[in-house]
Amino acid sequence: MAKYIKDTPRLTVKFIDADTEKTILELRDRTWMTIGELLTAYSVDSIVKSELKDKKLPQNIMVLVVSEYTLV
Repeated sequence: MAKYIKDTPRLTVKFIDADTEKTILELRDRTWMTIGELLTAYSVDSIVKSELKDKKLPQNIMVLVVSEYTLV
């Protein structure tokens, strides 16, 4: 019987413009331990402003933690 497995314990954190659903940036290769550090309001504010620099900042941001599974 086929089942889904996770190839790696690493996770991707995606920052998405919640109004347009467009991905603003991705932080790859994170662990469960470091996810909590990224999801504070201070961290999100700092990461987005640093990454977008002089670009227009989105009004609403959605942060998702993404993991891939493979059917084997």
